[in-house]
Amino acid sequence: MFSRIATVAARAPRAQLAGVSSRRTMLTAQKGLYTAKASATGGGRADGVAKSETTNFKVSIQPPGSENNTNPEELVALGYSTCFLGAMKVAAQQIGKTGPSDAAKVFADVTLNKTDSKESPFTISTHLKIEDTKQDIATLAAVAKQTNSVCPYEIAFKGNIKQTFTAIGKDGNESW
Repeated sequence: MFSRIATVAARAPRAQLAGVSSRRTMLTAQKGLYTAKASATGGGRADGVAKSETTNFKVSIQPPGSENNTNPEELVALGYSTCFLGAMKVAAQQIGKTGPSDAAKVFADVTLNKTDSKESPFTISTHLKIEDTKQDIATLAAVAKQTNSVCPYEIAFKGNIKQTFTAIGKDGNESW
């Protein structure tokens, strides 16, 4: 994914790169910790089947809005919310804060958007709501913002898609 972005960015006129930081550098993986393997068959987004090649997980894929099935955006939201919550523990340690508490919840909204580009007609955007009713908003927001540098989903999304965040603590909320 990143090599494609770098190649497209290198060839794109400056006007197409509006809002994309020219300082973005790709992180180099030192050691693989885990590789998830999956496959998709059938119609892909419509009447497809996605299954893990490493576990027994298998799911019927349907377009967004279909009942009793799932879609790629739901799968991304599941992974993103769980990864972010887990990464908050590392982020809190990095900045010497506590958190998250056992009451913490992370809600991920992943939206499929249509664009006006013929080459890339679709994109996703995300909104993350980080809620911890046992933590003050200053600490929660600081930890959540640090998590943007820790969570692998965040690192992949940052600068590539539109993202918004809301943190809700025991004494207020903050959005960015």
